[in-house]
Amino acid sequence: MKTNVKQPQKKQSVKSNTTKPNKQNKKQINKKKNVKIRRKIVAFLGLLIFCIIIFNIVIFSNLFKIRKITVINNSKLNAEEIIQNSGLKIGNKLFRPSSGKIKNKVQENAYIEHAKITKKINGEVIIDVQERTPTYMLQLEDGYGYINNQGYILEVSQIAMELPIIKGYETQDISAGKRLDVEDLEKLDIVNQIIETAKSHKINNIITAIDITNKNNFLLEIPSESKTVEFGDGTNINIKILWIIDLINRNKGIPGSIIVNVQNIKKVYFREKV
Repeated sequence: MKTNVKQPQKKQSVKSNTTKPNKQNKKQINKKKNVKIRRKIVAFLGLLIFCIIIFNIVIFSNLFKIRKITVINNSKLNAEEIIQNSGLKIGNKLFRPSSGKIKNKVQENAYIEHAKITKKINGEVIIDVQERTPTYMLQLEDGYGYINNQGYILEVSQIAMELPIIKGYETQDISAGKRLDVEDLEKLDIVNQIIETAKSHKINNIITAIDITNKNNFLLEIPSESKTVEFGDGTNINIKILWIIDLINRNKGIPGSIIVNVQNIKKVYFREKV
């Protein structure tokens, strides 16, 4: 008998019914994307317009006015003078002019080294100043020019202050807000060192004037001791000050000159006035 053997049937591949999006689907997707983009643009423009409106309300409306002006850290200048220089007035718009412009106006005064302007939402404006301090006087033909230890000319006045007088400077334009010329600034640096060293030895108050004509030989005036000092240049300042103290003490009440402008610092001497 013949046995019928069934041949294994080949599996037929099943085709997926998934098809690629047709053109109509693509149009719908693109349409949705465009709608989202338009919504974002509209939202951005709306936010921008809102910000512009708020900005104009803050800057131009009468809702934000100056109700109080406060000046802090001033000592030489009074608050009224600083406020007047700033141009601020009670009732003015709080945010106009800008803090930078107000700062520049305040700093036009030579006594003001730095100013910081703070505006508060309650209408208060705070002017925080850092002042320059007069340290020396320049002797003029008809008065004095006050300068600080950085060489800024703070004021020209006919009234003398109890400050050391600097003589022999070369700067021509002595007016408030200006600064000494470079050569005079170099000499001023040595003057600062002399005065600071004298201060550390508690004799700075007896030095009433310093002549800086010759940068290699500064001349100090000490009228309370009836003496002048040929100081020399800016070398060995501390040792020179100590010798000055010693020679003053050894020659009390005797008018004359103390010579410390010598190559050998150990050979300083006192020359009695004839």
